[in-house]
Amino acid sequence: MTADTEPHPPQRPAPWPSAPQVGFRVPAVVVYALVLLVIATLGVALWFGVAWARAGADDDLALAGTRDEVSRVASSALVTVSTLDYRKVDEDLNRWEGASTGPLLDEFKTRRASSKGTLEQAKTVTTATVLKIAVTDLREREGKAEVIAAVRVDVTPEGKQATPKYLRLQAALDRTADGWKLSGVTPVPFTPAG
Repeated sequence: MTADTEPHPPQRPAPWPSAPQVGFRVPAVVVYALVLLVIATLGVALWFGVAWARAGADDDLALAGTRDEVSRVASSALVTVSTLDYRKVDEDLNRWEGASTGPLLDEFKTRRASSKGTLEQAKTVTTATVLKIAVTDLREREGKAEVIAAVRVDVTPEGKQATPKYLRLQAALDRTADGWKLSGVTPVPFTPAG
């Protein structure tokens, strides 16, 4: 065999010239800092999760809910018993009775007949708005509460302009089978400063 006839091993194409390796090495300090940050974040998330779960079963949260309910019901009931239209006295007196219980309900029922005639003769419409209200005492287990409220009552005699009247009222509430109801309402006198 001649040199020209000998089979040559197949030639491989020349490899591409290798590109210089451009590597980015993260310093170990940065890696440790990121790991610590992730651990701290998970710890804070866990702490807030546990705190949130405990708050859901907290007695204080239930008490706050009851206080809010008492405030809402008392506000609505005070508006009801401070609002009256001489053209529909029976409807309004029925609402008064529906918002009350105990001694206050007894008083409304006892005075209903005499009050009706007086209210119809006065020919006045009163519309109440609670300006501020606060629960001053809440005995949830006993089903008793007290509130104090600032109430504006617009008094409109027939054919005349409304005149605002401002009241401070203290009200007692009792929990009944139908929810919280007024059991007493007392005006709080204004005392001059000084």
